[in-house]
Amino acid sequence: MKEKGWPILSETADFWSSRVERNGPGKYEINNVVAADEWAENVDNNAFTNAAAKVNLQNATMAAKVLGLEANPDWMEVAQNIPILKFPDGITKEHASYKGEGIKQADVNLLGYPLKVITDTDQVKKDLEYYETRVPDEGTPAMTQAIFALLYARLGNGEKAYHFFKDAYEPNLNPPFRVIAETKGGTNPYFATGAGGIIQSLLMGFGGLDITPNGITQINSKLPAKWKSIKITGIGPERKTYTVTH
Repeated sequence: MKEKGWPILSETADFWSSRVERNGPGKYEINNVVAADEWAENVDNNAFTNAAAKVNLQNATMAAKVLGLEANPDWMEVAQNIPILKFPDGITKEHASYKGEGIKQADVNLLGYPLKVITDTDQVKKDLEYYETRVPDEGTPAMTQAIFALLYARLGNGEKAYHFFKDAYEPNLNPPFRVIAETKGGTNPYFATGAGGIIQSLLMGFGGLDITPNGITQINSKLPAKWKSIKITGIGPERKTYTVTH
């Protein structure tokens, strides 16, 4: 961490401290960005961008403590004042000007995984049910459905997780070798981001694996009714085996 991780964490934390616009308590805003949802260009206070900045600033502070170094106190000051916007009904708002339009790929839902900025399961479910209806069937990349599958498996809904798991790759397979294209029916093959999402939906979703400050743990997850079990081997430095059964 000292040689490789700390230089990156500290410099990126300094960047986010300089990037925010300080408009008062709770309003250290990050304006004029392209969201993780790539159709949202030049937007303010994007959920994923703001949450990723918060996590970066918090991780830099924790790394300093581990290394016995002095963290810049401004990092946590900024992290605690970056807003995550909400609609009046409590659903997390993708960005300041978002009005419910279609999205190209997951954005808000990434706050539940992998960022873990939203940990309340009711909030994760509410956000998931809202944004899963905002992704068109055509023209969108495959990795979003994998995140939906992962989150539903963790929420205990194995059937919805299975629906999005299949939707993450089956419509994207190209003959003759069944390589994954970027979009449903598309011909842009070997889409590594989509394949990575599918692997994560199996490991971290159905398999329940979770990377924490205390190492790899396993949380509750739900398999589809038609699956008997999952066995994951060779995990972590101790090469552990994890299983999930009905």
